[in-house]
Amino acid sequence: MTTNLPDELINILLSFHPCDYSFLSELEKVAEPVFIPKKTEWVSTGKICNKVLFLQSGLLYSCHEEDNHTVTTWFMKENDFVISVKSFFLQQPSNESVIALEDCFGITLSFSALNNLIKGHKSLLEIYSKLIEKYYVLSEQRAINMRKKKAIHRYSFLLSHHPDIIRRVPLTLIASYLRVNIETLSRIRANI
Repeated sequence: MTTNLPDELINILLSFHPCDYSFLSELEKVAEPVFIPKKTEWVSTGKICNKVLFLQSGLLYSCHEEDNHTVTTWFMKENDFVISVKSFFLQQPSNESVIALEDCFGITLSFSALNNLIKGHKSLLEIYSKLIEKYYVLSEQRAINMRKKKAIHRYSFLLSHHPDIIRRVPLTLIASYLRVNIETLSRIRANI
């Protein structure tokens, strides 16, 4: 099978379910390459997220406004599929922004193209279901971690499960994600 789709994407799809050449060929026709410059919003609050992004390189973060300040909600990196969940699935305005922390390269697939491919290829429906399961489990793990009372435990989880985020993300955004101020984060880091 030879396509111009990224090898990483093909490998991820194949890890969930076998794909035939006709599916990959159709996917290649509707997938669009995208470059998102550093500090650029890929999804904007109030706009509908109508594309899924497969991130080949770079780093993004999601955030929303709460009590007149910005709260960081998560980080997405290479080989992640990126959407504003509620906005994408319900096709309604997003309550969050997704912003590039680094220059990002990837490919996108529109909501309608994805649904057309699912209708035409049962293998994609299987892959789609498994991807939703995977991301739901990861979301639950993060939610459970964020309910821990002590910030040091939340930071330790991030450090042990996502050390690349600790290395690549500015401390101000990590503090925002952990819901602590920068001084508290500095003390936590000094004690670990």
